[in-house]
Amino acid sequence: MILSYNINMSKENDDISDADLSLRKILSQNIRIFRKNLHLTQERLAENADISLPYLSDIEHCKTWVSDKTLLKLSKALNTTPSELLNENIPPVEIHLKENLIADLLLEQKKQISKAVSDICDETFSKLLEL
Repeated sequence: MILSYNINMSKENDDISDADLSLRKILSQNIRIFRKNLHLTQERLAENADISLPYLSDIEHCKTWVSDKTLLKLSKALNTTPSELLNENIPPVEIHLKENLIADLLLEQKKQISKAVSDICDETFSKLLEL
């Protein structure tokens, strides 16, 4: 399936089918999600994938399609697989960022509670020693 899209969509084309455009949108969105989850700029991703920045920008803005070779380069640079980049069920980046934020907040609260309990225990132990 990828190869047929590669042949049919290698250049920007005014008569793109709805299915082709939908696949471009999925790929574009997923590249952006994985890139942002790794805290990579477009410049860094382009460098890591050994492609030009304008080409990556065009891919992320649904202006062009990728060859199978470029899809492999991008998936390696994003620590994922080509099939994941074409998966339409990847949650938006905002969900990943919110999950990370919640996890960070919970960890910070856990540290604060642990310190408070430790301080109370130390204080209680010191008072018991004074008796």
